Amino acid sequence: MGIIEKNEYEATKKISGMLLLIFASAVITGCSATGADPEETADKSEQAIQAVIEKEFNGPDEKYEELLDAAMEAQISEKYSEDYEAYLESPEYEALMGYMEETYAPYFTDNGYDNFINQAAFMYSTFDGEYQLSTSAIEIAQNEKEPTLYDFTFQVEYTDENGESSQFNFEGDAIAPEEGKIGKIQYLDGFEDGLLAKLQNNE
Repeated sequence: MGIIEKNEYEATKKISGMLLLIFASAVITGCSATGADPEETADKSEQAIQAVIEKEFNGPDEKYEELLDAAMEAQISEKYSEDYEAYLESPEYEALMGYMEETYAPYFTDNGYDNFINQAAFMYSTFDGEYQLSTSAIEIAQNEKEPTLYDFTFQVEYTDENGESSQFNFEGDAIAPEEGKIGKIQYLDGFEDGLLAKLQNNE
């Protein structure tokens, strides 16, 4: 084999080796992305669900209340009362939206976050009076037939300004279409004898 032929052979050998390495890396990466361990996926989704329950029902959230009050005062002020578009760019409104995003966005898909913020977020933190909420006995189970579905139960202890406590049982379900990201979550209160009714009656 001549020097030129040998150099061409070595170059071809190196290129072939590099292509094989790149191909192997792509296959490994693809397997890691698409073949995630179901238990690990379930764990991350369960962690997201538990985090949302704890953030919503351990409270009330005093920082949210403070930011909400400031945003509402700004909205009715002379500066913004007749200019809603300007209000949406106000520091008070942006601070409120920023805190809501910081608190809940990491646990949701984009659509899931928007729906939760518009319908359920901080629902138990906006009542007058002195009270405390704390969660316990959170149980989350992944559906055996539909792995993106989760059922859960938990308890909330309500303590009023006199130190008297009551226990409320909740159940609900969630959909986690992406690993660790909630698309939808809902929990059932007891309506007439539930926590919301208790909070409303004590205002």
